[in-house]
Amino acid sequence: MSAYLSNIELYFTEPKNVGNTDIFMDNSDAKHIQKVMRHKIGDKIFITDGKGKIYEGEIEEIKNGSLKITKVEIREYPEKYKNITLCIPNLRKTNRLEFAIEKATELGITNFIIFNSKRTFPKKVKIDRLNKIALSAMKQSLNSYLPKITFHNSLSFLKETNFEIVLFDQANKSMFNSSSLNTNKNYFLLFGPEGGFEDCEIPENIIISNFNLAPIRLRTETAVICAISKLST
Repeated sequence: MSAYLSNIELYFTEPKNVGNTDIFMDNSDAKHIQKVMRHKIGDKIFITDGKGKIYEGEIEEIKNGSLKITKVEIREYPEKYKNITLCIPNLRKTNRLEFAIEKATELGITNFIIFNSKRTFPKKVKIDRLNKIALSAMKQSLNSYLPKITFHNSLSFLKETNFEIVLFDQANKSMFNSSSLNTNKNYFLLFGPEGGFEDCEIPENIIISNFNLAPIRLRTETAVICAISKLST
């Protein structure tokens, strides 16, 4: 990994705005840099493209709410959990789903699937809002990968992939930890809704590994954070 960064303000721009020597910004971060942080021409700032790179640059031009930044240094980081996708049910309380996305992003998770099942509450999932929460969490935690969040209206996605599936089950005696997974394989970490899955709801002929996370029953959003913490130990 490149040099560690701390105590900086990290901003975001789309990869298409990153050139060979310059970076262009005309989003809300560009306005924040000017109006709130009061940066001026010549000031140093840090920008990520959400694709693993953090650019150190100097403001070259400020014009009508946009910025032109000259690259000074590039730091590139590995995607720590690129083989992990968290599969989270559409929770009844929106703030709990948002909490799970926010904290998982801060801890380095970059792939999410939100799904409906027979026992989830059938309400609209606001992907745009979840994307904004993930973007903010990425910048706050100085991560350089913008998470991908998708929604599925059923569990059919489980049989349309070569990912191995890990289902967390309180009744199972095998405890989950980092050694439970092979870094050379792709995994869906599947969290059940309130009340769990109904019998035969998960598609047949799918190989599933079952693990327990704790000797007590956890809320879904707590189970998400618990699972990620065990990945890093």
